[in-house]
Amino acid sequence: MSVKSGDKRTLILRTAMQLFAAKGSSATSMQEIADTCGMSKGSLYLHFKSKDELEFSLFDYCYQLLQEHLLQAENQPGLNPRERLILQIEVLLNLVLELREFLLMQFRDWIKNGNLYRGEPGVIRENNAKLHHYSKKAIEAAYGEQISPYTADLIMLVHGILGVYIRLLFDPAITVGTHRMAVYMVDLLDGAAERMINQRPEPLISEEVLKRWGADDTCMKEPERHPLLAIRELKELLEIRVESPDVRQQGRESLQLMEEEILELRPRRVVLTGMLANVKAIPELDDRMEELERLMRPYLNHV
Repeated sequence: MSVKSGDKRTLILRTAMQLFAAKGSSATSMQEIADTCGMSKGSLYLHFKSKDELEFSLFDYCYQLLQEHLLQAENQPGLNPRERLILQIEVLLNLVLELREFLLMQFRDWIKNGNLYRGEPGVIRENNAKLHHYSKKAIEAAYGEQISPYTADLIMLVHGILGVYIRLLFDPAITVGTHRMAVYMVDLLDGAAERMINQRPEPLISEEVLKRWGADDTCMKEPERHPLLAIRELKELLEIRVESPDVRQQGRESLQLMEEEILELRPRRVVLTGMLANVKAIPELDDRMEELERLMRPYLNHV
């Protein structure tokens, strides 16, 4: 009896996950995956066109596992909404613990090889949207409709706490159980939710901001480089491209002042804005100004 195509795909994914957990994706060849699965390399490529596609599919597979586990928790009988929320958080933490070696090895590969993420952002957005909807539903079930204006704030609070707890799970020296973590987290959420409901502060994060945050795949993006690196490159280009000595000198001074101001504890917006305008006035640097303006935006908006 032949193995169904879907079963073969799952076999490949599980095998790749085990091999990646043991030695990392960069040290694992497609031939090795095929051999471990008991199939030819050509058969493997019928399911995944490349190793990049296989790696991306693994993360989609992890999303699917999480959604299946959360659905089982949601349908667990005899629980009130708060108990169900605890179980859902515990399920998520248990899955991370189960996949710990695989995730750790992937992070090490990303750091070593500099390829933070390769895949199709559309699928990530779709999965993030599902998890966002699931989180919203669970929080509002636990705390009632009156928490609705603050659901986005609580979701972001959950994300932050989960990030810390997951780091604890990655440390084999830490022995705190996932159930205790889940109960403790919901205790913290109880306090935050009670304050929001009773005192009705202005929400910090709107539903629209939360949706956009998930849709932008923020957590999977390559980090922006520091503006100081862009400024130093512009200094070099200034000497190469600009012929006028006066314009070169003006550009040098503006870039130098901008560099010094960024290094200050509290950069002055007026100085940064003025120096940025001076550099923008140099047409030979036009093709690099869009990046510099983008990198400078946090300094101009929040100082």
